[in-house]
Amino acid sequence: MSGEPMKIHGEVLKFPVDWEYRIIVEAAREGGVREEVENCLTSHKIPLSIHEGLHSESGRYRTLKVAVTLQNREMMDSLSADLAKIPGVKFLL
Repeated sequence: MSGEPMKIHGEVLKFPVDWEYRIIVEAAREGGVREEVENCLTSHKIPLSIHEGLHSESGRYRTLKVAVTLQNREMMDSLSADLAKIPGVKFLL
């Protein structure tokens, strides 16, 4: 439900909340992954706000940062699950 507090890593979140996902992707697939992330955000009716992050030391991985406003826990769970399913996404923080 919207407005209910939620705990993440001991911190209390109250929805709506501004959130930044950090998506660790395979650098070799970055372009295609970014397009899939954009498609995912569009399907969830979330404005595109994707920023390039850091590269791993080996250059194998790269971070994409996505800023969103999550309205409720259901939105958070649904978006997180859809982002994690994208081929080339290794971790979602």
